[in-house]
Amino acid sequence: PLNEVHWLSRHFVDVLVDYCIMEVNENNYPVAKNCLKKLTDPQYHIALTVLDDMLSELCQTFQRSCLTTIEAYRYAKAKIAKFRSQYLREKVHWSEKTVDTRGVLHFFISELCEHLDCRFPENELQEWSAFNIEALFPVKFDYGYDTENVIKLVGKYQAVLNLPTDGSISECICKQYTDYKFIIVEKMKAGAIKTFANMVTYTLKEEQFTDLAQFVDICATFQASSAECKHGFSLMNQIKTKSCNRLEVNHMDQLIKIRYYLIANGDVNLDKIYHHWTTEK
Repeated sequence: PLNEVHWLSRHFVDVLVDYCIMEVNENNYPVAKNCLKKLTDPQYHIALTVLDDMLSELCQTFQRSCLTTIEAYRYAKAKIAKFRSQYLREKVHWSEKTVDTRGVLHFFISELCEHLDCRFPENELQEWSAFNIEALFPVKFDYGYDTENVIKLVGKYQAVLNLPTDGSISECICKQYTDYKFIIVEKMKAGAIKTFANMVTYTLKEEQFTDLAQFVDICATFQASSAECKHGFSLMNQIKTKSCNRLEVNHMDQLIKIRYYLIANGDVNLDKIYHHWTTEK
């Protein structure tokens, strides 16, 4: 039934048209009449094509695992610029064809771009550029590179992290950042650090960057993608089946952690686990 359809690809429009025609002819269904009017409107077809072109790539990108917020932001801004260049001109590029569409859906596309701009405002992540791995390498920077942004972050999160307010912590963190950025660049040159996740792992383990690591941890916690959440729910559904429906939260949490560990090629010593279990019991 039509009311149970949550979403459909635009390629199923023809199927919906056939369904609505059938409902109108057989039952004179008013909702089907309204749907049929929309689905047979050429401008509606163009709107669906534009939405598919503009949003499908963004949706796919934002569902990548381990996508950083900075990467997502820059990709979105690039796509918005491309859409404006492609659609808001007298000659619009539809795939391999060029069509004169002056006045056709111009307002709709403009509004769509403006809405996307509001979701990704300029300089939204300016302060976090200090931990942008692409900006650190291979660009040559001076001694004080991005220190100003680090100071802004300290001021922004001072209360949250219970940092001292006498200014000494800003000086300490800036000193750590100065050493940190040069070390990261050298490690990238050597191939020891290749991704943002590598950089985060290294930073959290290094005692010399204890204060700075709090900000790297915050940056890494921001998720641009819902992929990890979906993976978690999928794992939960695989573990908590109908035959195991009495699993409680703590037990469930432990099983999910074990499953994640195994997926990441972690090694499990069953003899050691059995020994621990018999000792505990």
